Amino acid sequence: MPQHKLTTQSVINVVLICSLIILVFFQFFSQDTKVVYINSAKLFEGFAMTKEMKRVGEKEFNSRKSQLDTLYSVLQNSSLTSIRKEQLMQDFISKKQEFEKFNQSYPQEQTSKIWSRIKSYTSEFSKDKKYKLVISSDNLQTILFADEKIDITDELLTYLNKKYEGL
Repeated sequence: MPQHKLTTQSVINVVLICSLIILVFFQFFSQDTKVVYINSAKLFEGFAMTKEMKRVGEKEFNSRKSQLDTLYSVLQNSSLTSIRKEQLMQDFISKKQEFEKFNQSYPQEQTSKIWSRIKSYTSEFSKDKKYKLVISSDNLQTILFADEKIDITDELLTYLNKKYEGL
C-alpha cells in the first residue's frame, strides 16, 4: 500500500511539473509576457513582518522559559511541604505542556500568516508590473536555469517591506 501511495504522489508531481513547464513555455512565447522569479527563502527572511514575528516569538519564548525556570527552581527547595510541592509540580507540568505547544504551533501559525501577506502583496506588485508569471524557488533548487536578469527578489522585497510598513 505505501508503494501505491508513493507512485500516485510521483505521478501527481510529474503531472504538476509538466503542467508548469507547459504553462511557462506558452507564457514565455506569447507576446508581452513577463516571466520572473524570486528566491522565496531570501524573500521570506528579508520581509519585515518575518523579522517582527521572530522578535515577538522570541520574547514570548523567553518569557515562558523564564516562568518554567523559576518554577523549577522553587521545586528544588527542600523546605516545601509535599502538598505544596505537588501543586507546584502540577503547575510546572501544565506550563511545560503549554510551552511545548507554543514552540510547535507558533512558528507554523506565523509562517502561514507571513506567506499569506507575501502572496497578497506579490499579487498587487505583479499586477502593477504587468508580470504574467512569478516563479518562486528556494535557492533555485527547483529551477534548473534562470537568467539573473529576471530575478526580482530584491525589488519585490523592497516593495513588500514598504507596503508592510504602510509606505
